[in-house]
This record gives sequence, C-alpha cells and structure tokens, in this order.
Amino acid sequence: MRISVLGALAFLFAAGLTASPMMTAPAHAAYGPCNTTVKRTDGLGSGGVPGNHYTIPARTNNGLSCYMQYQTGSSNAVTALQRAILYCYSGTYAANRISATGGADGSYGDGTVDAVRWLQANRLGVSDDGVYGPATREQMRWPLYTEGGTYIACFNPPF
Repeated sequence: MRISVLGALAFLFAAGLTASPMMTAPAHAAYGPCNTTVKRTDGLGSGGVPGNHYTIPARTNNGLSCYMQYQTGSSNAVTALQRAILYCYSGTYAANRISATGGADGSYGDGTVDAVRWLQANRLGVSDDGVYGPATREQMRWPLYTEGGTYIACFNPPF
C-alpha cells in the first residue's frame, strides 16, 4: 500500500499535476494591465451635455477590469491613479509618497507601489499587495472633474 501511494505521488510530480505556486497565476493577471483611461460621468448632465466626469484607469475592450503593479500600466492610467491619490488622500502617507517620488509622473515605481500598499492597508480594507486592481478601484475615492477638466471634489462612485 505504501509503495502504491509513493508511486502515485511520484507520478503526479513527474506529470506536473501538483498545485505549486509556480503553476498559479495571480488573479489580477486575468484582467490584463491598464493601458488607457476612461471618463465615467456622474450622471448629472442634461441637454446632451455629459456633465462632470471621473477619469479612471481601464483596459481597451475590458473596461475597468485591469491591474497595475510595479512598472506596469500605461502612463495615462498610472497618472490617473496618482492624481486620485494626491487629490483624494491629501495629507496621508500615500499622497506624500507620491509627491516625494515624482508626483503624478505616470510611472508605477516604488513610490506608487508604497502609496497603493499604504492605502490598501490603512484606508481601503483590501489586500495590501501594492497592486491596483478592481478591488482597490471599488474602494477608492476618485476626483470628479468638470467637463472642462477642473477638479471639483472626491467621491466613491458606484462603478
């Protein structure tokens, strides 16, 4: 009996059928990296005018389901995230970290990773891995802009 169990285990290892960390991809990998931004209105426009809007990181043909992590994401998507942190979380460690490492420069570097990780742990209540994805997006406050691009205030819209 013992030999047959060991034989079965040896077969599984040889066939690569074990649940090892090398075989599992992070959940966010299914979405793809954010490669653009989209404007989502606040729904208060009238007479054909869209009204105020939020600028949110997105992925072409995949909507808001995307992720960004160290050195990942298009410049405009990363900039939208960095501006949200600067405007909506001003005075926090996260905003100070963004400011100290280049501001809204469009690069998802160490400063942005640290800022996102801090927000996740201290304000958003999601896994603090430093990766921006749908769970982080849903909990964040986002800056609302006028049609002309002027900042109004921050909200947590129901995307």
